[in-house]
Amino acid sequence: MARLAKEKVIALDTEASSFHRYKESVCLIQISTRQHTFLVDPLAVPDLAPLGTLLADARMEVVIHDADYDLRILAKHHAIRVENVFDTLVAAELLNEPEIGLAALLGKYQGQQIDKKFQKADWSKRPLPQPMLDYAAGDTSHLIALRDILEAKLKEKERWSWAEEEFTLLTDAPFNATTNEEPAYLRMKGAKLLKPAQLAILREVHAWRDSVAAKQDRAPFMILGNDVLLWLATQPPTDVKEIAAQKGVNERMLETHGKRILAAVKHGQDLPKEQWPKLERPKRWDRDNDYEDRLKRLKIVRDTLMQEFDLRPGIVAANQLLADIARTLPGDMDALMALPGMRRYQVHHFGAALLKAL
Repeated sequence: MARLAKEKVIALDTEASSFHRYKESVCLIQISTRQHTFLVDPLAVPDLAPLGTLLADARMEVVIHDADYDLRILAKHHAIRVENVFDTLVAAELLNEPEIGLAALLGKYQGQQIDKKFQKADWSKRPLPQPMLDYAAGDTSHLIALRDILEAKLKEKERWSWAEEEFTLLTDAPFNATTNEEPAYLRMKGAKLLKPAQLAILREVHAWRDSVAAKQDRAPFMILGNDVLLWLATQPPTDVKEIAAQKGVNERMLETHGKRILAAVKHGQDLPKEQWPKLERPKRWDRDNDYEDRLKRLKIVRDTLMQEFDLRPGIVAANQLLADIARTLPGDMDALMALPGMRRYQVHHFGAALLKAL
């Protein structure tokens, strides 16, 4: 940290255990200067306070690709706030790069070829083999040079202030995030299409899987996939053979847990109606016959602005933002700026055209 403190800009990346483990943790931190790369092992050095002090210094620019997750896990597990972020993915989005993945950008601008074979590796295992360490170091060693190229292009297109606004919002995001109180089984893709009786079964088998995953410290999908849980809820089996016939079911796991899975299914089936899960109804809006027409007009204007400025849809105005504009009918630029998610640069460059569409 003493050596890094002399720098004006560093690159940062993290590797976490969430893909393989039930208990998420930061397993590796990669830090690069323009000349050197350091790999920090948070499992061996659990007190990262000196790193936190460095990253909280507004004079230190920290370059990260797709910073959102890295910033959140550093805040969640180590109470670290990164004060001055440059996100190369966000910069690429603002420049409407056709491919915004790190490998694609490094290939395009620096001729670097990145092998993705360790992208889903288990970073919690020790010792980490040399090929994994080399791969990890490669994530940050060319990031500052890429940052310089993207900054120059942003300034050339007069979008540097856009990037600064987005980067500031990223810094605050981990500390402003609202807690999702919805049960985990309802957050599964397809769960909300189920009937209440089926949801009762899903809740039970999901709770069983969660308890096994926690006990073994394995990612839940490694115990049983979400598609199998949904099948159990919609076509409840009566014996273990039916479960075994499903794609992705591990035979050894069934030998140990087959009867428990059937018991969870049966428990869900036997629950009285009053104990079935109840889904919250989506917010109902007052009838507005012109809403759809306004939204259509806003999308047409958005598409025109995309062509004119050479931008992605979400940079001009995401669909949810257009829906909010169509619903709330902001009367002027100040009212438009007050909408959740609206950026200053969006109001300045696109606001007049969006308001006119109303």
